[in-house]
Amino acid sequence: MTFRRTLSLLSVVCTAVLLSGCFVIAKNVPAGSGPINDDAIVGDWRGVDTDTGKDNDVIIHIQKPDPGKPLRVIFVEARDYHIYDMITTNVGTRKVFAAKMTAPIEPSKPLPQGYFIGYYEVTGSAVTFQLLDAEKTSKLITERRVQGVPGKQKYDFATLTGSPAELARFMASPEAWQARVDDPARLRRLSLIVK
Repeated sequence: MTFRRTLSLLSVVCTAVLLSGCFVIAKNVPAGSGPINDDAIVGDWRGVDTDTGKDNDVIIHIQKPDPGKPLRVIFVEARDYHIYDMITTNVGTRKVFAAKMTAPIEPSKPLPQGYFIGYYEVTGSAVTFQLLDAEKTSKLITERRVQGVPGKQKYDFATLTGSPAELARFMASPEAWQARVDDPARLRRLSLIVK
């Protein structure tokens, strides 16, 4: 499983075997309003293939271990797993997430230093996560529309270095909305089986 595929299935929540980048990392969490833990996304989710609409083998558990701390996201696919701390907030009219990978720790594959950021939307029993695209965001960085370091090559991460307030202004802008990845990650809520 490539890093790109994993994160696109997440969001966020986005998404990690560190073979390719293509995403955006922020050094800070965008400032916003609202809770850092959105109860609407807490629970168990299954990945949905965007082409066929059928379930895939990705299971994501979003836990709320402590109301004052970030959500814990556990991404599982077969024998692979990744754990993230995720903060959610409202920026303008959009729901924004920032997810930091915390495990597994492997010396040969260092964890990305920063937060994967993007947008999410809950509709009934489904949630859609959209990360920012590194190429699109690198162009905005080069044009000085946002503060950061563009990816040096096509599959390198772009890094946003602005303050939380600057990141919030960017995430609320039409430019950031247009810089989303083309393929959003879609998940459907798993129902509990009561016996």
